[in-house]
Amino acid sequence: MYKNQLQELAQRSCFNLPSYMSIREGPNHAPRFKATIKFNGEIFETPHYCSTLRQAEHSAAEVPLNSLSHRGPSHSLATKILDETGVYKNLVQEIAQRVGAPLPHYITYRSGLGHLPIFIRIVELTGITFTGEPAKNKKQAEKNAAMAAWSALKR
Repeated sequence: MYKNQLQELAQRSCFNLPSYMSIREGPNHAPRFKATIKFNGEIFETPHYCSTLRQAEHSAAEVPLNSLSHRGPSHSLATKILDETGVYKNLVQEIAQRVGAPLPHYITYRSGLGHLPIFIRIVELTGITFTGEPAKNKKQAEKNAAMAAWSALKR
């Protein structure tokens, strides 16, 4: 899944597609793999060895996505693309799946005048609520809530 998200990010932001290199260690009956990825001029490496090449590549693809999301809201093209593609929402959903929790639940609050609405979305994950920044539409409010949850959970 991380490989797909990273490739989508590259295509939307007009970056070169990520390129992977792998290292295989260990005996034939118990190989271990580590992958390195070159993305947007930076090189990222899996933090640990994996039992399959596929796992190593997915682990390597997770590193630049996490790195970009840790940089938080900024005016950089990559961060804007991360926000536009809804990657934060996917990352929050993956956290829920990893810990065996129910999928995140979003609640919408609307305020403001009829022609100038303001939406605030709250995401609930394992009984913890995260509130996003107000937005002019529901979709952006949901992305803001997911970004708030992701930022809080990664600390």
